[in-house]
This record gives sequence, C-alpha cells and structure tokens, in this order.
Amino acid sequence: VIPPPVIHIESYSEDSISFSLKMTTNIKVGGYVVNIYWTFDTHRQEKRTLSIEGEKSIQKVANLTAHTPYEISAWAKTELGDSPLSFVHVVTSGTRPASPSLKAKAINQTAVECSWTGPRNVVYGIFYATSFLELYRSPHNTATTSHNITVIVQRDEQYLFLV
Repeated sequence: VIPPPVIHIESYSEDSISFSLKMTTNIKVGGYVVNIYWTFDTHRQEKRTLSIEGEKSIQKVANLTAHTPYEISAWAKTELGDSPLSFVHVVTSGTRPASPSLKAKAINQTAVECSWTGPRNVVYGIFYATSFLELYRSPHNTATTSHNITVIVQRDEQYLFLV
C-alpha cells in the first residue's frame, strides 16, 4: 500500500506559505503534484497547481493574500503508482485587504469600462459572466495591476462583474 505524503507547514506570512513534502516509505518517489485552493469572494474557488520533481521537497508559494484560508493537497508519483491525497489547511497572517469598490460602465455595445478603488502595487483579478452559475464555474477573467480596464463582451448580453 502506498501511503499519502506528509505535508508539513514550515512557515507562513501575509503573502506566502512554505511547506515540505516527504514520504514515510521506501517506495521510490519521482515527484509530487500539489494543488493550492482558496475561495475568491465566496463566489469562485481558485486553484494553483505545482508539479514537483524529486523525493523530498521544500516549496515556497508566494503572491498570496493576507488572512486568507488556503488548502494544500498533494499526492506522490511513485514507481508503483500514485499515492492517496494528503491535505493541510493554513491561514496566512496579517489583515485581509478591503474589497475593492467596483464601477462598471458600458462604453458601447461590446466594451465595458471597469474601475475600482484599492491598494496600489497589487494584482487585481477581474471576473465576468452572464450568470451567477457561469461566474462561479467558468467566468471570463483577466488580471491587471492598474485600477481600471476595458473588457470586451458580447453584444446584447447582461454581465456580472467581480474584482
């Protein structure tokens, strides 16, 4: 039986998490697959996937959000097949940034100007869709460090926007 890998949180800060991965077995490990999940504005679950080569590993994941719960799951790729999943939860330190205040204004039938308030020197994600279900499951999205962006949309549709 292949055991799940051990995920140990080494440290965390406002914008990063460091963790180690190891197996408690003599089975040869070729690497790991790690997923990091978090929820965006209660509407959208985000995921970052890492493929890591080697038997033992310490990883640092950066560009995270302060005071946000993250779930890290991992499985090992071994000579006998994939291991079961292992999970760990951690909340980054600090104070979560205030939600930006978004304004969306149609410029014409296919362009919407989105602008918002919020801190400088951060990356903003803009998500948009024609229904709440689409906004949750598979929204259109883009990212920017500015405080406004023009989004091209389909004509004759109503859209929901999140930043």
